[in-house]
Amino acid sequence: MKLIITESHFKNTIFKFFDKFGGEIDTLFIDNFRVDRNDPIVNYETAYKYLIEWRGEEESKELAKTLLLQNPHHIDEYGGYNFFFEVVGISDWYLNISEPNVVVKVKVDDLAGTVNNISLEDALDNDEYGWEIDDEVNWGIDEYLKKNITSKTGIKIIFDRPKYASRIFNFN
Repeated sequence: MKLIITESHFKNTIFKFFDKFGGEIDTLFIDNFRVDRNDPIVNYETAYKYLIEWRGEEESKELAKTLLLQNPHHIDEYGGYNFFFEVVGISDWYLNISEPNVVVKVKVDDLAGTVNNISLEDALDNDEYGWEIDDEVNWGIDEYLKKNITSKTGIKIIFDRPKYASRIFNFN
């Protein structure tokens, strides 16, 4: 006997899951739908697409905007890093494409931040490893945004390299 599951039935199963457990691609969802396995039932892209469809584009957008603007955001569990950052600009919403996303501008408070008990400003200014610190700050922000925004809204957050409070910058 062959069992055929249509996309419609599959989508309804995911929608029922969201109805029961809330609209989030969290550990419970990932475990139940085997997202991080070699043989996933659903991949992240499809899960995000269904989350937006379940929530609705406008509600997903408003939730993302609300979460993004809950400044400041705090990173304190990423490899010895402890710093705050703010989303200082939101533009270019793209929800009607295969990878829904929004472009934001980010400012990091490196003056009060630390990495392994060294000020983040000093670590970034180090000629030997400052570039690596900058990369890791970028990766930390990306992971934070995936965990705290994309997983709840389905909308990917795209940002350029963060700007730092200790440097003079112009967002225009």
